Amino acid sequence: MIGYVKIGTDDKKGTVYHCSACGAAISHSASIVRIAGVEEHSFVNPSGIRCNFRTFKSCENVLVGKDLFFQHSWFGGYGWRFLNCGACLQHLGWKYDAVVKKISVESFYGLLVDAVTPSLEEN
Repeated sequence: MIGYVKIGTDDKKGTVYHCSACGAAISHSASIVRIAGVEEHSFVNPSGIRCNFRTFKSCENVLVGKDLFFQHSWFGGYGWRFLNCGACLQHLGWKYDAVVKKISVESFYGLLVDAVTPSLEEN
């Protein structure tokens, strides 16, 4: 029997973000965090690809890459790692870890808007 973990922590309905490839639950709207004053970001990577993503303080059912990269970070004071779905390995975005002290958010996740599908949480 497969068990499912409810990601939300209160009784209010929210949004659950699922892997767009396999449907695994990845995060919840209660976990959205503002970085540089906003929760939605859009940057162009060195290959010229536009990356639109939201920032979250926690994710589940994910695999975080071992290597921490410092080059091309879109957030000063943070290194980044690749983030994949733990069920199907689809690329979901990145995990950012602070590399300097006295930074308000020690780590966060950037989930690509095209890699996750939002759905209203069911009670």
